[in-house]
Amino acid sequence: MKFGSAYIASAALGVATIVAAPATAQETDWAQRVTMSDKGGHIVGNPLAKHQVAEYMSYTCNHCANFETESHDSLKSDFIQKGHMSFEVRNLILNPIDLTAAMLARCGGRTKFFGNHRALLGSQASWMETFQSSSPDVMKSLNEGTVPERLKKIAKAADFYGLMNKRGYSAKQVDACLADQSAQDKILAMTKYATGTLKLSGTPSFTLNNQPIEKVHNWSRLRAALLALPE
Repeated sequence: MKFGSAYIASAALGVATIVAAPATAQETDWAQRVTMSDKGGHIVGNPLAKHQVAEYMSYTCNHCANFETESHDSLKSDFIQKGHMSFEVRNLILNPIDLTAAMLARCGGRTKFFGNHRALLGSQASWMETFQSSSPDVMKSLNEGTVPERLKKIAKAADFYGLMNKRGYSAKQVDACLADQSAQDKILAMTKYATGTLKLSGTPSFTLNNQPIEKVHNWSRLRAALLALPE
């Protein structure tokens, strides 16, 4: 999904350092290991891997949803499990709906992130249709009030409360996650870094060891690039 920097600035509502002991791939089930980067992203795999891949994504980007579906199994079994590559999810926020979903993906801490992430992207077509079919007046009302109030209205319209309830979260817990200023700051800082420092121009975009991978925006092209990496 392409976007402009001015759009991001307005759309986003004005808007752990890794410590790990050395281990071998045989000793650790890397596909189950989740840590956090100094940028606030979530890493699955060996956090000290030679090859550190990051995805900059948006929850309202259909290409990002496709990437999650297409890459999920192979990414873990063919690459992450071997221990020589880690995969990190970072945010590149495109709009307030995206920000709301990103806040909820982080709900419950690092061990819950990838399950939340997959659930939100897996139901994307359904909740995006809700907004695409809404009247201009309804969409305008979602941008009224304080930031936490707006996020809660968006979550209610998308039935994120129902989605998160199925994952074991109460409405009170969802509200607390939507009001988490620290989480919001991390999300928006990742977006600023992606557009300002890395100069990324679409989602999903990928980096290898913090350097953008040119002309790679889907699983087939990323897979080809990963296959070329030495173990």
